[in-house]
Amino acid sequence: MDNIPSQYVHGEHGFDERIMRDLAEVGVRAYTLDDLANGPATIPEAIPVFVDWLSHLEERIPGPEPDHGHRSIIRSGLIRNLIDPAARGNQEVIDLLISQVKHQPPLPSRQIDWALGGLKLICGPKEFSKIVALIPSLPTGALVIPIIQYLGKVKTQASHQLVVGYLDGPAREFAIKALVQAKAPNVRHLVEPLVHDPDASVRKAARRAMERLPHD
Repeated sequence: MDNIPSQYVHGEHGFDERIMRDLAEVGVRAYTLDDLANGPATIPEAIPVFVDWLSHLEERIPGPEPDHGHRSIIRSGLIRNLIDPAARGNQEVIDLLISQVKHQPPLPSRQIDWALGGLKLICGPKEFSKIVALIPSLPTGALVIPIIQYLGKVKTQASHQLVVGYLDGPAREFAIKALVQAKAPNVRHLVEPLVHDPDASVRKAARRAMERLPHD
């Protein structure tokens, strides 16, 4: 990594030599975080580097953070690279992604959505209370689908009740699928009316659910 191509300028457009060299020290060769986010599905050895940088990002790259500016690009790359199955159950990563969702001022919606996608992937039933506590803090317009999909994995009465609350909203198709995934009991009567929903994808999901949900 000693002969850096001329298009990469330190401190511009998401290129930071310090990150490049920190990654190289753990055996990961890449010029930018985007190279990795668009590459391997899992990079276990790099997770500590991503955590360290996202935890100290504003300290190491001080100043304002305009959308699509240098630090914003770095933040996006760090969040996206933490959507990694190797981070499952990693409380440091989980808490860090939650902090990105709750960041003030609010981050751009795409970054919040990536953080939620990461939480969906790496959180298990043990993190249920953390996710429940996060729901009221979701910024306006945040994508709730990853939350619903996470709840479908938990398979408890409490999670079923939360999913049911989304059956009358814009994410109802995903709520139906989550109830099926959870094999939720006593919800068929709530799903059945959606067989006649105006949205074709919702109708299809509801019909399949009626075939697969436990009978009340």
